[in-house]
Amino acid sequence: MGEGKGDQVNHFVIEQKLPSLNEVIGSNRANRMMAAKQKREIQSDILTYIRLACLNGDLVPQRKRCTVSITWHERTKKRDVDNIQSAQKFVLDAMVEGGILKDDSRKYVAQIYHHIVDDDRDYVEVYINDCT
Repeated sequence: MGEGKGDQVNHFVIEQKLPSLNEVIGSNRANRMMAAKQKREIQSDILTYIRLACLNGDLVPQRKRCTVSITWHERTKKRDVDNIQSAQKFVLDAMVEGGILKDDSRKYVAQIYHHIVDDDRDYVEVYINDCT
């Protein structure tokens, strides 16, 4: 998984747990301004990891149609699959904002694949594959 042209792997790791849909909905109900701030902060965190991966040579901008594979490492089994995967919105929006994807429309993102792994810590791996 995650193999690009030759031996290059186009990926980045988000070293934190992203909020579930239930948490986002709770923020929206509590205060719309707070929800917008939460989205900005989460995307800013993700952008930090994107920039680090670019500096390390692990991630390069794509201008062709790709698939995205996201592996969600979860420390507990408390969150539902759909709640975990809902954070893909933050991930893709940050990838666009960071210039990794031109856009997150179907013109540039053919498919998103998800894997959930039980682990001893929370983090997220994002791979860009099959760019054509």
